[in-house]
Amino acid sequence: MKEDKAITAVGVLAVILGLLMMSTGRFIMGGITLLLAFGIFWNRGGGTRNDRSIYEKIIKTDMSIAGIYEKIRDLDTPLGKPWIAEHKGFEGDSIVFGPCSFKDCVVISRGRNCIDVKHVTRLENIIRKEEDEYRFENLVNTQEAEVTPERYAVFAGFKLASVMLVRHLAELIEKLDAERDAKVPETLDFYKFYYHNSVEGYFRDSDGNNVLRVETSLKPFTAKVFDTDGNEMASVVPHAFDNKGYASESAGFELLSDGEHFGEIRRFKDSRGEGFEADTDAGVFLIRLFPSCMKARISCNYMIEHEGKLKAVIGGSPNLIFDQHGRCRNDIVNSYDDDYLVLYAIAEIFILTNNSKFLK
Repeated sequence: MKEDKAITAVGVLAVILGLLMMSTGRFIMGGITLLLAFGIFWNRGGGTRNDRSIYEKIIKTDMSIAGIYEKIRDLDTPLGKPWIAEHKGFEGDSIVFGPCSFKDCVVISRGRNCIDVKHVTRLENIIRKEEDEYRFENLVNTQEAEVTPERYAVFAGFKLASVMLVRHLAELIEKLDAERDAKVPETLDFYKFYYHNSVEGYFRDSDGNNVLRVETSLKPFTAKVFDTDGNEMASVVPHAFDNKGYASESAGFELLSDGEHFGEIRRFKDSRGEGFEADTDAGVFLIRLFPSCMKARISCNYMIEHEGKLKAVIGGSPNLIFDQHGRCRNDIVNSYDDDYLVLYAIAEIFILTNNSKFLK
């Protein structure tokens, strides 16, 4: 909450500074400052803070930490089952999920008239008992570890999984607040992890196995997915191009499966948010943008939903430099349901390739 106010204050100051510069005839610097202010507010997003923030959710409820823990103590997640500790930012006990090897934790704490669900990586803020110290062993020292596209993808995958867990734990607590005897699932948010870097061209699983091969380029626009034998499985074809040779988003795209028409993809921006809607023979898939995950330098994040259920999360780190590859794009997919894995793969390369024109 403090971070949100700080971002707003910085944005307002940037606007004031930009207007002052322009009033004194410094139009270029004033314009640059106003663009900077626009970027600040764009990154913050619109709507309520709960809608904007991917790291922290606030739930207005009188439920106690002890009462919540009693209901979710057996809930298993990618960060493990919950345990009790304290957090320096809050009074009393907190519920902790994690840490994973990359220090990701989700902490549920009691604030004033609310429950706070937060993603944290500063483990020194978690006050724990001696018998819980084992949970903090075997952590990866990210400052010293060799960074490869594969390792960075796993690191980023945990960040995306953690922010999804924040969202879904908050939804679960809201459900328990509305219906105190609501059923709690045995597991939450378990997923399979896949990654792709733009140099090698393979869509790989968490064990490094080649699952699919991808072919992608911005100009001329290409977005294709093949099986490991080289057979084309899916592709996206723009309906039109702009005067610079880029795919025209307003004209839409055709989605092909095995060389045959499978659906239409169009950009949307409405009460549902913004992103792409894929109207396919298997139903409508909503590919919805959510805020940048700056803790992992992932700037193009999308949730893929089908019939109201989250199916996958895709994200990209498009401007990273690795020793063995130089500068390349590094994309990830967290799949919560592998039934539509090829569609997630084509959505990942189609959207993130198209978005790369903004990074030129």
